[in-house]
Amino acid sequence: MSSPQKQTDQEFVQKSHVGVRLLSYLLAFSFIVSVLASGFVLYSDYRRGVSQYRSNLDQIHASYQESISYSLWNFDNRQIESQLSGILNFPGVVYVYIESREKLVQSAGDIYAAADLHYSFPLTHQSASQEYELGNLYLNVNYTGLYDDLKHKAVTIIGTQFIKTFSVSIFILVMVRLLITRRLDVMAQWAHTFSLNNLDDPLQFNDQHKRSDELDMVANAINCMRETLRSDAQEREQAREQLVETKEQLTVAIDNASLGFARYLPESDHLQCNNHFARHLATTRQELESMPSAMEHIRDMVRGLKGPEQREKINQLLLGRISRLHGEFTIANFRNEKCYFDITMQTLHFSESRPREVLICMLDKTREQSATRRAHELAASLENKVTERTEQLYTEQQKARETVRRLETRLEQKAAQMNQQSTNEFKKWLLAEMEEHYPEGADLPGRMPVLREYLRHCTNEGQGAVDLPKLFDDLLHESEILKSVRTVTQMPFSLVISEPAGLLSFLISLILEREPMLERATLLNSSAEVKGATAQVHFSLALPEGTDEVTPHPHFGLAEYITTTRFHGDLNRQLSDENTLDIDLSIALYDYSDKSVHDDDESEVEA
Repeated sequence: MSSPQKQTDQEFVQKSHVGVRLLSYLLAFSFIVSVLASGFVLYSDYRRGVSQYRSNLDQIHASYQESISYSLWNFDNRQIESQLSGILNFPGVVYVYIESREKLVQSAGDIYAAADLHYSFPLTHQSASQEYELGNLYLNVNYTGLYDDLKHKAVTIIGTQFIKTFSVSIFILVMVRLLITRRLDVMAQWAHTFSLNNLDDPLQFNDQHKRSDELDMVANAINCMRETLRSDAQEREQAREQLVETKEQLTVAIDNASLGFARYLPESDHLQCNNHFARHLATTRQELESMPSAMEHIRDMVRGLKGPEQREKINQLLLGRISRLHGEFTIANFRNEKCYFDITMQTLHFSESRPREVLICMLDKTREQSATRRAHELAASLENKVTERTEQLYTEQQKARETVRRLETRLEQKAAQMNQQSTNEFKKWLLAEMEEHYPEGADLPGRMPVLREYLRHCTNEGQGAVDLPKLFDDLLHESEILKSVRTVTQMPFSLVISEPAGLLSFLISLILEREPMLERATLLNSSAEVKGATAQVHFSLALPEGTDEVTPHPHFGLAEYITTTRFHGDLNRQLSDENTLDIDLSIALYDYSDKSVHDDDESEVEA
């Protein structure tokens, strides 16, 4: 190896610690993996050894129980001693002894040896007619031999793993040094000397190898980058030359375009502009350039809602607090005409934090603003017309919905009226049949008397108003059955319902007087109130303690039918607790059979 290469290797050893860290990481990781693997292996061997010891104990139990019991029955101490010595030959057994009636009969082994496991089994003798308990055989098992084997195996595994890992780590470190780090050092030295002035010096490795690897790919990429930089440097020089030429052409293009261009020098208070800039302000170039304090005059020409804010920003730009200003300005030109411009002011050079040169570009937007304003006015007018028409359509839609709702209500009323009329005709026919076959005074079977009474009320009902509290009060005074029960009335002073009094009185009488639990009740509590479009009537019967079932009401089906079909309400009867039976009756306040109501609704719909 040449002297420069040796010097490079020495510098690498002195400056680089990658190898030491790599070796330490490999050894640490290998140590952790070895410890975990060794622990798993040793734990498995430990479990296997303990299982083997227990299997030996089970074998001793199966092999020696009968023979030792027989020797103990025959008082053959020599045979017992021989058998106990044979048990001591099993791995881990350090002491074995026989106890009979809490007395030591025979023992073998070291009584003072530490025991990790105690095992025992009974000794019995079976005669022709009886089984005798002779005592118990006790064994002390020690795991010292198992622990010694595990320690030896642990030392062997860890030692071999460490030697293997250390050897592999040293080999990997040497290979990394030969294949990677030495070539990285060459790349680092080349990078230290690299600059745009020596782009012709390529990156090359001094080693001789035929196969290309990743570092060779990196070196090739760096050389490609070097070639690209050299090409870019040449193109940049060409671009600089073209920029000078383009600048001259751009000056001519600005003079020929409609872009207003001006250059203001704050130190000399001098403004230079092209013809378009002066024409936008309705003046001439010579007049504008010769005007004293021209920039202040242009600033004072700014108008509009944002005028004060924009004038303040122009002052800040002239003081050097901001470097650029861009926006849409409203300016009153020299003829006092309001114009709209897109203006950009940019500070090009500074002198002691003050602007030394300011570039001003102005583009006329007056025509575009006028067109935009007219478009906004047209859109606002169209939007007002659309809003007005939408309100008209919404009003018409609400009227149509109200008309549909009234027609639906009328249809429901007509259907209920026709249903009621057809039902009444059927009830009249049914009552006539009953009167014909069962004249007055004849005994009717089952519930036929109640049904005939109901049909009479249905066919004779007339329109009217009934005061529900007064009707219930009259029923309490006239009914002999209800007089036998103590009542508490919480009815309102008056609750008038537009229903036939006879049919409503028949319904309440049918519910209360024919209630099978009334004779067991100690108190009848009644109340009524109006909820929405219904009248709610509540009856509560206080029953004796221990009542868990109620007798079914024999006419509850008829009462529920009358409530739902005639009064458009609901009827519920249930045991709320052990001592209270609740009966809830709801009656609709609106009578579908009232023709006057239908006529009024019909006139409203037609109107």
